[in-house]
Amino acid sequence: MDARKVMLAIMTALAASASVVYLQRRFDAADEKNGVEIAQKYRAPSGRTLVDVLEQRHPRSTVSWSGFEQSSCFQHVRVDARVSLSEGGLPLDYQFDIDLNGPSIHPANPLGAEAIAALDKSRAAAAPLAPSTSPTGTAAGSPSASTPPSSQ
Repeated sequence: MDARKVMLAIMTALAASASVVYLQRRFDAADEKNGVEIAQKYRAPSGRTLVDVLEQRHPRSTVSWSGFEQSSCFQHVRVDARVSLSEGGLPLDYQFDIDLNGPSIHPANPLGAEAIAALDKSRAAAAPLAPSTSPTGTAAGSPSASTPPSSQ
């Protein structure tokens, strides 16, 4: 093989690799966006959403949502809802695992379990106060995670 053919083969391999990486990143970004949307828009049989629960638990606080791909093969996304408390202090991280194929939502930390459990409470019966937290931002004395409802 002459040098031009070798260079052409190398350039073709590099272009193909770059295309695969670019496409995978686009798919991951779409999965992350869809995971966040599922977490925000999931409506429990009680009619409540996670957005409702967080607004009721932390009035006048800012919630920023983000997601990252845990498994692109299985389309599992970890979604974080970070609550910046209006009264200051460490932000609270509510974490959820989203299965895009279900779709279903599961708690990924104790605060996430509390938020999912609060979905089943009626709006009037839900406590407006935030849970007690330790300095690490995790709930103190949180109940163990129960099987969450899956969305339809």
